[in-house]
Amino acid sequence: MLGSGPDLSFKTVESDEFVTAIKKGYTEDKMMKIVMENPTEHTLFRIKDGMIWTKNRKGEDVLCVPRTLMGDKSVIGMILDQAHSTLGHYGYQRTSEYIRRWYWW
Repeated sequence: MLGSGPDLSFKTVESDEFVTAIKKGYTEDKMMKIVMENPTEHTLFRIKDGMIWTKNRKGEDVLCVPRTLMGDKSVIGMILDQAHSTLGHYGYQRTSEYIRRWYWW
């Protein structure tokens, strides 16, 4: 099962640059900005250490990723690239399932 594969989150969440880009992105992404401004009205989300979290289908905490850039690269694109590097060529469906174990957008 892909959900039990290598942990993708540690490769990104541990990076200060990644965390800074995510937090900055929350101010730029329309939906994420609304959640940050009034979290009590959006009960599917919670804020911890300035980061927005929600639950995946298995009830596990996943990081909400805004549509933003880190330098000149899309943060979402970087996550996709990291998953591809970690998994290899599993195809869209299996890669998507794997990513959803740690991230939501």
